[in-house]
Amino acid sequence: MRIVHLSTEFAPIAKAGGLGEVIVGLSRELTNLGQTVEIILPKYKFIHLSSMKKDLDFECEEKKIFHKNTMWEATTEDCKLLLLETSHPSHYFSREHIYGYPDDILRFLYFAKASLQYLQNKKEPIDILHLHDWPVAIAAVLVKEMFQIPIKAVLLTIHNAAYQGLCAAHDLDAIGLHGSQYLTKEKLQDDSPNYSHLMNLLKGGIVYSDAVNTVSPSYAKEILQEAPFQHSLHITLNKYKNKISGILNGIDQKLWDPKSDPYLIKHYSSKNSITSILKAKQEAKQTLNQQFNIQENNLPWIGAVTRIVYQKNPKLIEEGLRYAIQKGCNFLLLGSSPDPSIQNHYNHLKQEFEQNPKALLHFAYDEALAHQIYAALDFLFIPSVYEPCGLSQLIAMRYGTIPIARSTGGLKDTVFDNEDASTPANSRNGFSFQHSNTQEMQNTLDRAIHFYTQETTSYQSMVSRIIKLNFSWQKPAKEYLRLYQTMVQL
Repeated sequence: MRIVHLSTEFAPIAKAGGLGEVIVGLSRELTNLGQTVEIILPKYKFIHLSSMKKDLDFECEEKKIFHKNTMWEATTEDCKLLLLETSHPSHYFSREHIYGYPDDILRFLYFAKASLQYLQNKKEPIDILHLHDWPVAIAAVLVKEMFQIPIKAVLLTIHNAAYQGLCAAHDLDAIGLHGSQYLTKEKLQDDSPNYSHLMNLLKGGIVYSDAVNTVSPSYAKEILQEAPFQHSLHITLNKYKNKISGILNGIDQKLWDPKSDPYLIKHYSSKNSITSILKAKQEAKQTLNQQFNIQENNLPWIGAVTRIVYQKNPKLIEEGLRYAIQKGCNFLLLGSSPDPSIQNHYNHLKQEFEQNPKALLHFAYDEALAHQIYAALDFLFIPSVYEPCGLSQLIAMRYGTIPIARSTGGLKDTVFDNEDASTPANSRNGFSFQHSNTQEMQNTLDRAIHFYTQETTSYQSMVSRIIKLNFSWQKPAKEYLRLYQTMVQL
């Protein structure tokens, strides 16, 4: 099959979150399975690949003005990339970051249209056009309404339904669609009565795609329910629920591998004895202790590696931090927030704990520190309000770190509580709690701390078990391939 991904991220060269890691992991594994895979990505200012060669110069219209584009071809991470460079006067992709600009809607609308213009000019048959999240969801509309491209089927993956791309009708006018014609309940009009004057690009992708999937089975069910972060999108999702499914993400096991991780002093793997694994984790602790003066004792290290946004439950992260330290444990937090009010609050929190040897709060991007923390922690704390899939719990387990998670979305599908009688004993791999409240969270932390300090044999057995789990892209890629095959048979 020939599969073309349309994405705004591709790790590690263009990464803002988990999306970039998903694209590279899935594409690499599909290629290993013998498929022809290409990823179309904006050629951001910060991308520098030595292997780039020009593929095609072409023009694309915006607001009845034609802008010159060049598509560059490159191979990286064992994947074929097509990088869109545009001479657009607004310098859409010649910027420091991927997202966060006032004209994000226009930037990505143009990217989607220009990408399809390229595919139409090439005239090469495509089995699956695979779209990822709201920035490229409009491509599903354009394929059906504007372009004549030999594409058998269009799949939209929703990585996070909270981000939907609300925009005005005239924004669609800019790329040659008559926006007012799409401002209807059957097409792109937002489902919320508060925003009925606006278009919803993610909704457009759901309506016009041949199939829709999310990044975990539980999240595929949860998005059908009314929730504040979905802005009434559940109405459309329920209307099209027969074409919605869930496939759990994998992780890049080359990037996250304690056996060869370049950021670790002492390497270890599932083939080592539990004594060797715990010794290596102890050395990871000592590395951080030397760097940050973190106090060592016989109580567990608990922590979080996360974006500090509403989805991740900043209130409960803070409460967990305070409670863990109150109980004598160490707590390490690596992350930052794009929300100034949240970041300002956490900056004050950092000042409060600056002299506390049991706390580390680090708010700068630091890839090396992330790897070191995953190795050093005994428990990873993930109290998310909602979680489409979550990669951090999968990474943690690969490093022998036990997750403590709220049971939602992909966390529900991957973290099975140590005391859950409905789960076979050899499948229990962490601690979970149902409700987003202080008491339940504290009770779960208490259970985890007791497990670590009083049930040493069981703790070591769990560490040995979780480090052997396979969260690679092999199984998810085969599930995607089955979905693709079903789609092209329609």
